[in-house]
Amino acid sequence: MAHPSVISAVEARLRGSFDRCPIVTENVSSSMPDDGGPWLLLDFPWSRSQWQSDDEFLEEGGFRLRLHIKAGRSTDEGRGWLEDLTTLFRGTAFDGVQCYAPQSPASDDRNEVAGYFRLEITVPYATVIIG
Repeated sequence: MAHPSVISAVEARLRGSFDRCPIVTENVSSSMPDDGGPWLLLDFPWSRSQWQSDDEFLEEGGFRLRLHIKAGRSTDEGRGWLEDLTTLFRGTAFDGVQCYAPQSPASDDRNEVAGYFRLEITVPYATVIIG
């Protein structure tokens, strides 16, 4: 699980810069928009911490941005949105979080679920936790 300061910093940056569709965070809402429109899930699927010095711990992890678009439609717009999100986070540092380069979204037979086509990126990050 990511440190709470990482979750807060990433969510604030995302909500402050991306307003093209609703943003859902983990365990807050699992419902899809009533109109069947696109939505974005922010979650933190992995992290690890290691002791660095007396009271410093290095946390490394990744946060995932999973865009859900209606199945059967072009992915061009969604891929463009994810490229904008990649630019928002790639190589940036904010509120003690250093982000690295996310991979490009992949497509295969697992992308379509419940009437939506999912495209996602995972942004690797690192932060130092004191105490």
